[in-house]
Amino acid sequence: MKREIKIGIFMTIAIFILSLFIFIVGDISVFFKKKGYPLFVNFDSVAGLEKRAVVRMAGVKVGFVKKITLKETRAEVLLNIDSRVKVDQDSKVTLASLGLLGEKYIEIMPGEGLEFCQPGDVLGSIPSISFDQLGVLLFSVGNEIKELGGLLREVIGEGEPEANIKETLQHLSSFVAELKDFFGESKGELNKSIKKSSEAIQKFEQGVEGVSHNLDELILLLKSTVEENRENVKINLESIEELILKIEKSLGLLNESLEKINKGEGTLGRLIQDAGLYERTEETVKGVQKMIQPVSSFRVKMEIRADYLTEGNLLKNYLTFGLWPTPEKFLLAQIIRDPLLDKFTYSLQGGIRWGPLASRAGILESKFGLGVDYYTLHDRLRFSIESFDFNRHPRPNFRIWTRYAASKYVCLLVGIEDFTLAPNRELFFGFSLGF
Repeated sequence: MKREIKIGIFMTIAIFILSLFIFIVGDISVFFKKKGYPLFVNFDSVAGLEKRAVVRMAGVKVGFVKKITLKETRAEVLLNIDSRVKVDQDSKVTLASLGLLGEKYIEIMPGEGLEFCQPGDVLGSIPSISFDQLGVLLFSVGNEIKELGGLLREVIGEGEPEANIKETLQHLSSFVAELKDFFGESKGELNKSIKKSSEAIQKFEQGVEGVSHNLDELILLLKSTVEENRENVKINLESIEELILKIEKSLGLLNESLEKINKGEGTLGRLIQDAGLYERTEETVKGVQKMIQPVSSFRVKMEIRADYLTEGNLLKNYLTFGLWPTPEKFLLAQIIRDPLLDKFTYSLQGGIRWGPLASRAGILESKFGLGVDYYTLHDRLRFSIESFDFNRHPRPNFRIWTRYAASKYVCLLVGIEDFTLAPNRELFFGFSLGF
């Protein structure tokens, strides 16, 4: 067995054991979550709410809290909703808890709209009342009840409450009697007003009928216009048919010209049939080859790559340009569309290769980074480990991945993004097309 194959098998087993150890020690539940789509919601306060908290609708679990961040002065919560669940755009979100001392969770109150949220939409929120706010509210309600009691005592009076209540009822009775007399006197005028309102409604209905009649007349006018222009449409179709016949004649003339060229007729035909022309062309090509031979060692390659991030259900795209002045030295430039950051990043790295090993350094996804590659199976299989963003807390971003060349132009990839930090860990796989 060749030395490269042995080293390749050893690296594959080592990467598998390392990945298995990370899955066992880290938070592996992230890989077994049902895939869904992201929605955002903003709260004034999310006290007590934790990451991975449950999202419910009508009491049924429909997702989980993926991330909680501070956006300006409000808390922004990223929800991961089950792809089988559709959420109305006018739904409201609130913070709830199971019982008095239960865990906090997100409750979605469905709306009545006919349009559903798309991935990345923002839902409206309803502020929840905490125990502290509830105590302040009860205290203020108690003060208002106390003030209302004092007002009632003032209305009733301190000395003779029964007499004051009786007097109030007498005033109320007289008010009702006066109101009855008013309606009795104004009965005729009220009837006239009602009659005028009825006449106005009838006139409105007649106006609607008139508008409907006018619309019917307009539709009939459009139909007659179409009938009148039917002959013009027929004439246009005949013109198109004549144009097609002319194109067929032109193609016939072109075919005749090509036959004459093949027979060696005409100036162009004689040039093509001339045997000496091929020899002179071959000599010219050899001269050009001698001129460009000094730069023939340069190798340029362009690659388009797409990675599928399984946790976020997103696609990360790369456009790579590679330049190899010599087989041992290379320069790589990349433009990356990162869906997690929702922006473009870039990479610019230089590297040197020693046999099956290659090291590179430079800018990696807009941050300083390093990378090590190991090649085996005649460079068809490559194992890579990369690290960048060394100023990030608590640790830099480490990425490990492998690449297999299925053909000259197509490669398959699989790896783990940010594998040392469990909350950000992403399993990805993809492919690349090289030119």
